Amino acid sequence: MPLIPLNGIEINYRDEGRGDDLVLVHNLTSNITGFDRNFPELSRHYRTVAADLRGHGLTTHEEDEAAAAGFYTFDNMVDDQLALLDKLGIDRFYLFGQAFWGANVALHLFDRVPDRVKGLVISSTYMIINDAHEKAYDALGKKAQQNFRRMHEQARNEGMMSVYQDRLTSGQFWGPRVLGSPDILQAFAAAHRLTSPTAFVTIPQLSRERRAGIAAKLADRGLPLMLLLGEDETAHERKLFIDEMRADYPDTHVLLLPGAGHYPTIENPADFNRALLDFYAGVALYGDTRADTKNDSVTTPQEASA
Repeated sequence: MPLIPLNGIEINYRDEGRGDDLVLVHNLTSNITGFDRNFPELSRHYRTVAADLRGHGLTTHEEDEAAAAGFYTFDNMVDDQLALLDKLGIDRFYLFGQAFWGANVALHLFDRVPDRVKGLVISSTYMIINDAHEKAYDALGKKAQQNFRRMHEQARNEGMMSVYQDRLTSGQFWGPRVLGSPDILQAFAAAHRLTSPTAFVTIPQLSRERRAGIAAKLADRGLPLMLLLGEDETAHERKLFIDEMRADYPDTHVLLLPGAGHYPTIENPADFNRALLDFYAGVALYGDTRADTKNDSVTTPQEASA
């Protein structure tokens, strides 16, 4: 995996396959190795590209907490993505963003270059407000607030492996498939080791005004957009993610994946890969899919392939 100087930092990335371009964006406490179970299949159909976000994997980390707020921003991460895509000669592309960090980088990327994004899939989140008055984890409930505040202190004082150990007990976003899989836990431990503790505690800002602006642009452009959710997410999280995403963009299609929770890319890669391939193929074939989307519908993979 090459490491390349771009946008004032060094970016680690992966570029495999041929055909139309597909860009994958990972989540907090992950990196491009989190797509190891997706690249082999996706790159059979698309030129597939993914990069370690700032503070993750082998891409540049900023450990000075005073400087971190200006370093770990969605706009900076969009600048990184665009610099890499331009370097690789990629113009228009399909896009996937994983959970809070990845999905919001993807949505901000669409906001910046809407004519270049052909279709967007996000998983396990929505555009959660994070500003001076609201913290992103507040929307997830009291238990999640307590978990994240405790893990932030652990990251600052003890490092990311303390956070990893805490999640084995708290189960924050880690459902039965994660906790019951030594292979997944091994991959998550390796990813935590390569995550900046300062990045972990520095939640990128997203204002209500910016969220509304992105939602308006989604509506104006009619972007084909799908929200993937795992059946093992809590009922509260599933309802929250669907309701909030459809409040912003009523034409959001929702697909519920079995055998997965917050991390469908690694918990159920077979259904995840097929969901992306089917959705992007539909976008290529039919273009704007909004006329076929019902705001109260949630599709399962079995229904999608019927």
